[in-house]
Amino acid sequence: MFPLLLLVYLQASPIHPLPSSPYTSYILEQTCGQGGSKQSLYLNSQAAVFTFNSTNRRKLDCHLELHLHSKALGFSVFIETLKIDRSSGCSRDFLQFGRDKFVITTHLSDKYCDTIEHSANITNENGALVGYDFKDISFPRREYIESNDVEMDIWLELQPAQNNQIKEVKLVVAPFRKSCNEEDGEYYKQCPGTSRCFRRELFSAGIVKCAVKTVEETTSSHFLSLPLIIILIVVITIIATLVRFRIEMLLSNSENNNTQTLENLKFRNSTNPTACYPPSSQENPPSYDEVVMMGFMDMDN
Repeated sequence: MFPLLLLVYLQASPIHPLPSSPYTSYILEQTCGQGGSKQSLYLNSQAAVFTFNSTNRRKLDCHLELHLHSKALGFSVFIETLKIDRSSGCSRDFLQFGRDKFVITTHLSDKYCDTIEHSANITNENGALVGYDFKDISFPRREYIESNDVEMDIWLELQPAQNNQIKEVKLVVAPFRKSCNEEDGEYYKQCPGTSRCFRRELFSAGIVKCAVKTVEETTSSHFLSLPLIIILIVVITIIATLVRFRIEMLLSNSENNNTQTLENLKFRNSTNPTACYPPSSQENPPSYDEVVMMGFMDMDN
């Protein structure tokens, strides 16, 4: 009798982490309540991975409410895999997130029913992880953030599978600190472009994937992998060379113009010495004899 009770208890309980595991694994077939009843899970500051991988003969109506222990924390949800029935408006199968106050739902995300393939690691020639391939669904479309409350809700509704169809769902939920400082750097790492900080072991375990480049960024940023100082030196050298060449051209043109003007002036002086001086506009005054003769002529008249 005791072994039977122990087996029932293990089937109804989550798979708790090993001492070295930074997260807890939950099998949704066992974690979800019967008939859509809400199940509360107190993550506190522990990450969690929720999986569903089976041919459901009956409708699955799952409602989970996750809890954190501090208002300084938030939820980061990453959809790793989603293979359910796709329909217009996600009217058959869907995954949805939200939050509520008491019994009133105050926020709902869009419903998810698109096919989302599992992401793949990208490694270099030394085997080191350098990026992730998110397939056709980008990282932002896979992510849901809840930072306004210490509680959040997850709804998963699956109609009975047809023709032995296997439906797959994998969700990764990681609590984060809404802000961190230099003193937290030993235990926490910040996601680029955000204020969210996660425990460092979550990055190495592949639970948090915000700090590694995607396959598109990895294949298109080899040029940026060069040290920035080398790029700046090359750019500055090119600009300085172009400026110097331009200045030398301007000075050369100016010297040529001055030389040509001086040669023109010398040529005009040699051919016409008076060309540089304007003709006098005033005639010489009459002599004394001319004035006297003019006076006699006036008397005779």
